[in-house]
Parts: sequence; C-alpha cells; structure tokens
Amino acid sequence: MPDDQQPAPRGDRRVSRRALVGFGLGAAVVAGAGALLAPRLLDGARPDAAPGRTAARTPSPTATPTPAGRADGLLVDRLIQRPGFTVAHRGGSLDWPEMSMEGYRQSVELGANALEISLARTSDGVWFGLHDATLDRTSGTSGFVAAEHTWAEVQEHRITAAETGDPRQEPQPYLRFDDLVAAYGRSHTIFVDPKVVSTEHLGELFALMAALPRPTETFVAKGYCTAQAWPVDAAARGFRTWGYYYAAELTADAAMLSRTQERWSWLGLDYTAPPDAWRTLNATGKPVLAHIVPSRPDAERSLALGAAGLVVSGVREVLGAA
Repeated sequence: MPDDQQPAPRGDRRVSRRALVGFGLGAAVVAGAGALLAPRLLDGARPDAAPGRTAARTPSPTATPTPAGRADGLLVDRLIQRPGFTVAHRGGSLDWPEMSMEGYRQSVELGANALEISLARTSDGVWFGLHDATLDRTSGTSGFVAAEHTWAEVQEHRITAAETGDPRQEPQPYLRFDDLVAAYGRSHTIFVDPKVVSTEHLGELFALMAALPRPTETFVAKGYCTAQAWPVDAAARGFRTWGYYYAAELTADAAMLSRTQERWSWLGLDYTAPPDAWRTLNATGKPVLAHIVPSRPDAERSLALGAAGLVVSGVREVLGAA
C-alpha cells in the first residue's frame, strides 16, 4: 500500500484524563494479569528541493498560546524522556474537524504534549493541513485537488466534523502550517508529514521549519515506514524521524522492518497490534509509539505492551476530564 494511503484506525470510547494524571509520570507498571498503573499519557511522506514561490500572506485563525509555565507542551528532547507522552493526531481527528486551529487549541488545552499535522501544498506555494490530495473527504467537494488551486480558493471551503464523534460541530477553516508553527512551535513538538507533496518542494518545507531559531527542537519528520527521501533529508539536517508500521504488513513482509528501520529515530506500531509485534519493535531499542489511539483503554493496553508514547486521535477520550 502506498505510504500516503494508510488507513487510520478509529474509535469512540470515551476516557478520563484525570485518571491518567492520577497514574503519575513515571514508567508504566504492570501489576498482575492485565492490570496497568500507567503514566499520562500517528501516516507516509514524500520529499528534496529548492524553495519556490509563496502566496500573499492571508492570516488563518490564531490560537491562544500555551500559558507561561504550563508543563503539558514538550519540545523534542524532553518529549522523548516523558513516559507515555501524547501526540494529538491531526489535532484530535476523532474529536474536532481535523487539522483545524480549533482542534489544536483544544488538544493543547487538554494537555497534549505534541501535535501532528499532514501537509498539502497549493498551486501558489502555501503549505497547509490536509491528509489527502483533495478537499473532497474533509469538505465535501468533488475533485478539488489542492495542488491545482490557490490558497484563496482553498479558503472558500471548510473542514467538516463529519468524521468526528460529534458531526454537528461548526466547520472550521483550513490551517496554514506557518500559523500552527507561530502558535505552538516554541512550546510543543510538531510531527510533520508532507503527505501528498512532490519531493521537489521539500526545500520550501525545510525553509518554513527553519523560521524557528532551533527547528530541530520542535519538529519530528513523520512518515510511513517505506518513505525514503523525507526521513533521509530530515535526518541529514539534524531532525529526529518517526516511521510508523502496521503489524499485518510486518507479518506479510518479514524483511520490512530490517529493510526500513535505519531511516527512523523512533518507530510506530498500530495500537491493535498483537504482543509479538510489540516485542519485535521494542527489541530494536528504539522508542515505539502507538498509533492511532482512540480511547483510554487502548492507550492503557499500548503502554502495557511497551509503547513509549501515544499518537492519539481521541484526545478528549484519552486526556479529557472525567
């Protein structure tokens, strides 16, 4: 399956942040058969090239910055040292219109340690949050290919809540990558996945990331495990990389892990994976993140199996108040 076409497991069980916080921030402890005392508690890429043109700046909705002194947001080095850290997948794709500023704002408010975004690029050079080549799934358009339209044309559409647990929510504007960086790049790690963008434009993305004084402290290059140019280029620039796997594919292709893991600083495994798949990835000695976790029970199971962190679609379900 191509690296930009991976299905995202979904779920809708609701859970409590309060209970997770009560577990503390230390290492997960398993007591008895299946009992977990857990701490608090992501799809491919294509990349290479020189900066191109950029569109005239039209601000997206802004977010309230993380309050000074709040400990929830973590930059890269501290993130990987926090057992059971959480990454808001597409800004909480189970709870709010995906990759909207509202989703990221709510995720930060609930205490997500890091944020994840998939990126598309418009015909006039604007990078923005979009998982697909088209706006069709998220906005209900028909054949609206992002790369063939300007940012102004994209802004005429809204991200619906059709795939969330509450489809009645108000649709939200699409979000420019640089607006997300401006709001949270100094407080939260951001996992970046240039999902459907040609490698010739990767230089532009690295230039946007370099807008921060120390970008390697903020960004992690994310991609499906078989991605090549994106993680290799990112690693050469000093960025950490995260490549995600699916247990069924590891079973079908026994050489997949050995063939691809060298490109990735951290690994990912689907939260439904069986224990033997977790043992295999944990045996590499690299941190393994569970993806894409929809609920607290699934989060607890993943931590019990050795997950270092959780890429969470159900942010409210995993971190929300009781």
